[in-house]
Amino acid sequence: MSPQIPEPTELHQFLVPETVWETYQRAKSGNAESQYAMYAVYRYGRGVDVDPVQSAAWCLLSAEQGYPDAQTALGVIFNNGEGVEQSCTEAVKWFTKAAEQGDVYAMDNLAAAYYYGDGVEKSFSEAVKWWTKAAEDDHADSQLKLATAYYLAEGSDRNVPEAIKWFKKSTEKHSRDAMRSLGKIYREGDGVEKDAAEALKWYSLLAKEGDGEAQFIVGEMYLAGEGTEADRDAAINWFRLAAEYDYDPALEKLKELGVEE
Repeated sequence: MSPQIPEPTELHQFLVPETVWETYQRAKSGNAESQYAMYAVYRYGRGVDVDPVQSAAWCLLSAEQGYPDAQTALGVIFNNGEGVEQSCTEAVKWFTKAAEQGDVYAMDNLAAAYYYGDGVEKSFSEAVKWWTKAAEDDHADSQLKLATAYYLAEGSDRNVPEAIKWFKKSTEKHSRDAMRSLGKIYREGDGVEKDAAEALKWYSLLAKEGDGEAQFIVGEMYLAGEGTEADRDAAINWFRLAAEYDYDPALEKLKELGVEE
């Protein structure tokens, strides 16, 4: 696929919005930002029919000029085979170019490519490197993925303290998965000393987000006096909340306790 000015599909001065026509003229003159805008015009059908081939062609023109948003988008295009022949290798090439310019979405995608070995040799260290760069730039998804990678890794790659650090950072964005993982880590003492009170803290935050499973776990902990003083009434209240979310174990627990829903 070589860069060239795409022939406009259904694009005529009197048939599309004025802004689209003006963007096309600037793009045709070589403006990288406008070429990227034309990618969006054809990708999302803004005044024209959706056309993946046209979209990819404009995106390539912009990407070849070093426009990072276009490079990231082109990586996605090749990864998904949208208007081009699918190629994870090409996707990695463009994600790398954009990532090296500081695009956090490209970093996130590039890290995933290394983590799973899609289009490049699998490398935990490279995945962690790029997720860390994106995470340090406050990219929420990368923070969660970095924490999960450290937590699920085996052998010397496993680093629970680093996992906890990034899970906690991710909870600042209200990540339910991060809250759940922290609750599990502290309750089970997985890689750290058991801390029922800390586990209860994270499960309670998740429970307040309306998570039925977390509500049930908080109920269990109050019933058993785990991380807190035993409180049957509080436990029942949490079981009832979980039951409202149709969490079956909570329904069964209420029956076991002889409590009406």
